[in-house]
Amino acid sequence: MKGEKIVIAFIAVSIGILVAGVAFFLYQTTKILPSAKTKTISISSPTSTPIPSVFLTVDRPRDEEVSDKKIVTISGKTVPSAIIIISTQSTDQVITPASNGNFSTTLAIDDGENQIEITSIASNGEEARIVRTVTYSIESF
Repeated sequence: MKGEKIVIAFIAVSIGILVAGVAFFLYQTTKILPSAKTKTISISSPTSTPIPSVFLTVDRPRDEEVSDKKIVTISGKTVPSAIIIISTQSTDQVITPASNGNFSTTLAIDDGENQIEITSIASNGEEARIVRTVTYSIESF
């Protein structure tokens, strides 16, 4: 008898929740908002990203290059008004590009793997950075 009361209570609660859900759904679908409470939202197309005023390309050395010489040439192109900073674990160099933006310099590298970071800094402060790995080895492969 107690089990029957529990089952009937469960069925009654389930039917009550179902009826309340249907009533709430009908209320929401027939609800009309006054025009004073509605807002109009306009969506504009996104603006294009400005083109950076500094660029950097490095022709030499290639990334992951193996060299049998202790002196490597670093060359590339950037904006003419930029400053070029070339950094390794043991040294830093600051150079300026030619009037057409081309630059070239030599750099002594250490034995083993060398990380060479080439950074171009424009007059407005924008930076472009390229990292190249050059390994010095006299072994033949």
